[in-house]
Amino acid sequence: ETDYRLVQSPEERKQLLELLQKSDAYCFDTETTSLDALTAELVGVAFSTKPGTGYFLYFPEDLTKEQVAEILHEFDPIFHDEQKEKIGQNLKYDLLVLHQYGIEIKSPFFDTMIAHYVKDPGSKHGMDAMSEELLNYTPVSITTLIGKKGKNQKTIREVELEPLVQYACEDADITLKLRDVLAPEVKEDKIFNDIEQPLMPVLTALESEGVKVDEQFLVDYSEELKGRLVTLEKEIYEVAGQEFNINSPKQLGEILFDKMELGKGKKQKKTKTGQYVTDEKTLTGLAKTHELPDRILAFRGIKKLKSTYVDALPKLINPHTGRVHTTFRQTVAVTGRLSSDDPNLQNIPIRTHDGREVRKAF
Repeated sequence: ETDYRLVQSPEERKQLLELLQKSDAYCFDTETTSLDALTAELVGVAFSTKPGTGYFLYFPEDLTKEQVAEILHEFDPIFHDEQKEKIGQNLKYDLLVLHQYGIEIKSPFFDTMIAHYVKDPGSKHGMDAMSEELLNYTPVSITTLIGKKGKNQKTIREVELEPLVQYACEDADITLKLRDVLAPEVKEDKIFNDIEQPLMPVLTALESEGVKVDEQFLVDYSEELKGRLVTLEKEIYEVAGQEFNINSPKQLGEILFDKMELGKGKKQKKTKTGQYVTDEKTLTGLAKTHELPDRILAFRGIKKLKSTYVDALPKLINPHTGRVHTTFRQTVAVTGRLSSDDPNLQNIPIRTHDGREVRKAF
């Protein structure tokens, strides 16, 4: 049995605030229009204070951002209360969303995703997977509300209010139940309490701040790399004695091994489809005896750098801040290190001159 309720009127909001003020801990979960916390529009916030209950504070589409912020500020007494534990699943996202509305939430926090990661780094840490594993319950999937990925997928704004209330409240309710299961297991865990948990709000601040990127530098550098690719392409055709698609492993293999007979006398590796293997290891070996593989490697390196970083980074600059806002993921690498997404700031090359040039843009 569940008791999930919609909260909209000033009177309903007042009652919810009073309920939250009486509780030592509460779970909250934001419902938004996007996975990008810095551009997402807030549709509502679900709260739960005890298992089986949920309250969905809903913001209709006709409210301005300022009006939504004004309503949220009514809940500052519980957001700022440092005696109350704030529970959530992937809290960093919720904190970032609310930060866009001028809402600051003070610790202590309990992030169920981080707790589960510390306990079992190798498994899945999504709420649905954790619910099935720890509660033996399958929650309502977001795809039942908005459909599968593709052009026909709805936005959360297009979902009817009643199913949305049920879905949002269930998220908060399930997360609260997960906290009750996980809390005893991480109570004495130093990694959870002294490292991962205190790090979460720090990463939230880092992501919100972002990194300034010199867009014009990258645009100019892209043109320079384009010119070098054209030059390399001509040199490759000259050495090969004919034009071919450099990006086609099949055509490249035929040029290297059939026409030019490189590595003659050695058995060349082939793929399942019967074409020659032309990966980096193979080309590096061949480059010791011929200049063509060396030019191909240089061409590939510049092309990858150009598409992956030089051309991609300007597209990721937030139009409002002029900065790049990566997402630092705490619960991905089994080893415990952070990973970084959109863009991945951890694997920008440094060993090559060109890689070091890209870093100048930051």
